[in-house]
Amino acid sequence: MKRYGSIWLGFFAILVCSGWLLSAARADDVSKKVTDYYRRKANVPPSAQVEVKDLQPSKIKGAQQGTISVAGRAVGFIISDDGKYAVFGEVEDLSVDPYKKVMEKISLKNDPGKGPKDAKVVIVEYSDFQCPFCSRAYTTMDTQVLKEYGDKVRFYHKQFPLNFHPWAEPAAVAVECAGQQNADAYWKLYNYFFSNQKDINPQNVKDKAHEGLQGTKVDMAKFDDCFDNKKTLDKVKADMAEGQSVGVNGTPAFFINGRMISGAQPYENFKSVIDDELARAK
Repeated sequence: MKRYGSIWLGFFAILVCSGWLLSAARADDVSKKVTDYYRRKANVPPSAQVEVKDLQPSKIKGAQQGTISVAGRAVGFIISDDGKYAVFGEVEDLSVDPYKKVMEKISLKNDPGKGPKDAKVVIVEYSDFQCPFCSRAYTTMDTQVLKEYGDKVRFYHKQFPLNFHPWAEPAAVAVECAGQQNADAYWKLYNYFFSNQKDINPQNVKDKAHEGLQGTKVDMAKFDDCFDNKKTLDKVKADMAEGQSVGVNGTPAFFINGRMISGAQPYENFKSVIDDELARAK
C-alpha cells in the first residue's frame, strides 16, 4: 500500500508541476502579446522598458487582468482568454459607488464642519486664501449654497495654498492655529481672510489675523506661538497632499459626496450636483 501511495504522490506531483509549467508558459505568451501590442499602440521608444506585472484571473469571467508598466507608469489592462481582445484601463465594479473611493481618501476627522454631521451631502473645499477665484467661490458657497440648503449639507474647508501666492500659506497656518483652539475661531478667520482679501499682504497677515479674531475666545499668546513657529504647517501640507491624491491641481476645488467641481463655478452647477445627490439619498 505504501508503494502505491508513493507512486500516486509522484504522479500527482508531476501533474502539479506540468500545470504550473503550462500556466507559466501561458503567462509568458500573454505578457509578450500585451507588451508587443502596447509598445506599438503607445509608440513607446525601443529603449523604454515595458513589463507586465500581477497577471491573474480577472473579475470579469473569461479574461485575465494585470498591469503594464511603461517607464515607471502603470496602466491596467484586461485580456480575453483567447488572447485576441484587450482593454487598457482600470477594471471597475459597477455595483460600487464610483465616488465612494474618493471620499475614503479624504480625512475629515477633527476638522471643523458647518452643518449637521448626519447630512446626506458632504461638501469638501480645497482653496487658497489669496486666490481671487477662491474668493468668488467663497461668496457663492457662503451666500447661496449654504443658505439655500441649510441642514441638508455639511461643509468642510481644506487648505491648498499655491506657491505663487506669498501670503496664502501663512494665512492657512493662521486659520489652522485658530482652529486648534475652537471651531468658531476657525470659521471667523476663514470668513475674514476671504472678505478682506484685497487688504492683506505678506507683511500684515499676522496683524490681520489678530483683527479677524477680535471678539473670539482665542488665547492670543498661544495663537502667536503657534503662528510664529508654524506649528500647523504640517496640517496644511497634509491637506495639500490629500487634495493632490484626489485630483486637485488648482484652486478652488470642491468635492460633493466625492464628485469634483473645479473652479469658481456658478451656483447652478453646485445646485445640479447637490440636488442629484439628495435625490439618490432618498
